[in-house]
Amino acid sequence: MTKKHLYYILALVIVVTAIQSCATYYFRSNYNDVNSLMYETKSLMTKPFLKAHLKNGSICILNDSWQIDTTLNVVSGNGTQYDYNRKQTFQGAINIPIDSVALFETNVKIRNPEAGRITALSILAGLDVVVGIICITNPKACFGSCPTFYLNENDNFHYSDAEGFSNAIVPSMEYYDIDAINRPNIKNNGFSITMKNEALETHCVNDVKVLAYPLEKGERVFQSPNNDFYLCQNNYPLSLAKANEGDITTLLKSPDRQERFSLSDENNLKSKEEIYLNFEDVNHSKDLGLVLHFRQTMMTTYLFYSAMGYMGNNVGDFFARLETDEKMRNKFDATTKDLGGIDCYIWNEKTNAWMLQPKINETGPIAINKQFIPFLNPQAGFKVKVKLVLNKGLWRLDYAALTNIKKQVKPIELSPISIYNKGKLDNKALAEINAPDKHLISMPGSEYKFNFTLPNTNSEYEFFLYSKGYYLEWMREHWIKDKNLLKLNQMVYHPEKFLKQEAKNYKQYESKMEQEFWNSKINTKTFSYDEN
Repeated sequence: MTKKHLYYILALVIVVTAIQSCATYYFRSNYNDVNSLMYETKSLMTKPFLKAHLKNGSICILNDSWQIDTTLNVVSGNGTQYDYNRKQTFQGAINIPIDSVALFETNVKIRNPEAGRITALSILAGLDVVVGIICITNPKACFGSCPTFYLNENDNFHYSDAEGFSNAIVPSMEYYDIDAINRPNIKNNGFSITMKNEALETHCVNDVKVLAYPLEKGERVFQSPNNDFYLCQNNYPLSLAKANEGDITTLLKSPDRQERFSLSDENNLKSKEEIYLNFEDVNHSKDLGLVLHFRQTMMTTYLFYSAMGYMGNNVGDFFARLETDEKMRNKFDATTKDLGGIDCYIWNEKTNAWMLQPKINETGPIAINKQFIPFLNPQAGFKVKVKLVLNKGLWRLDYAALTNIKKQVKPIELSPISIYNKGKLDNKALAEINAPDKHLISMPGSEYKFNFTLPNTNSEYEFFLYSKGYYLEWMREHWIKDKNLLKLNQMVYHPEKFLKQEAKNYKQYESKMEQEFWNSKINTKTFSYDEN
């Protein structure tokens, strides 16, 4: 998301949490009532609260004001505590060790520069009103991404060069993501890559590196879905490509961002389609593989934001359980898994059958992914036929070609030598990125330039961006009104049924979502979280 995809789990076991805000609601002991009052959209920003979901399942609610003690690593204030079963157990002065907290919720901006631990665990609610970024016409199409990366810091168009860790929606789901990128502008052995936060999200970035591999003439390095790297040579262009609509060769023959995509099935979002690719004059049929450039449409973004809306004022309860329960994390993307990835087959002339190859399944609608599928025992001749089976309306394809594998390789790793924060040298950010146990916190409007140095500029290189971290989605005011735990439950337990029932609703958004998505992106040159 992304930077974004769908997760959602166990509505029946969602722990209903409450938070206290001002004295008007302080003496209410019913958790459900407190939670509803706290998220009342007409007065969401007038009742400051901080809700702490503890790792043991209990909840502490601090109202009006609270303090952060960075020496003792605690948050303190007046409020109410509820146990795992949401029965009130205490009311008064509370001290909360931050290490005991799975997740925070709050409706106020966290500005204290020493409150990084709080920020990195906080879902912010209703702040789209404060910063003036509201997707009124279509809340399901608001720009969301996770970090976006640019080779040119001034780029602000409908693509980025890479997007990071799209599925890491809570701290425990942190992972690393690797994306192939074009050659940056290299001067005196140095180059830079700019990371932006262009959405209403908190990005917690653990690491950013560049992976590079030196090339000889005619060589390329490609990345497989399993993050293996292959040194390749030769390029066999597409001779013919066909889909349901007919000949699509011109759309897939060149990496020109002229993408082939289809519209979804109005009766079932899970419907499949097939694309056939023909390649001729393949002089070396051994050790072949398919190079494919692709990204997703807005389908998973729509589903993800629908799920956020269905959670309503229980969003923190859900994410806290997701953070602390491994079984729930394993089920979080039931609907996305049901949509599937891109299945690849090659035709075997000897057996007269299609042979299944490794599949591609990379989420994200922003950056074009460039991946490589090494064929398994292709048994191919001078003519190679490939079939792609994919979900209708889910994928945008830009380029397809074949190449030969020379060998598997391991790129060198380049760590940043300096980081600039909107034009100013930021040694603190560099220290956070280089420390394995710390995170660089990027808020909406943030822009960091990472500077790197190559060991040898006499060589051409293949470049890949490595990013690791997680992000926390802000809860939009308009989503809160869509609360529907039964629909959320259906997404998780009956995804196939949900995808059929939701198909017609998605059709109302499908044709306009792409443009609305990009129009709601934050411009980091004109917007800053700290100044709003």
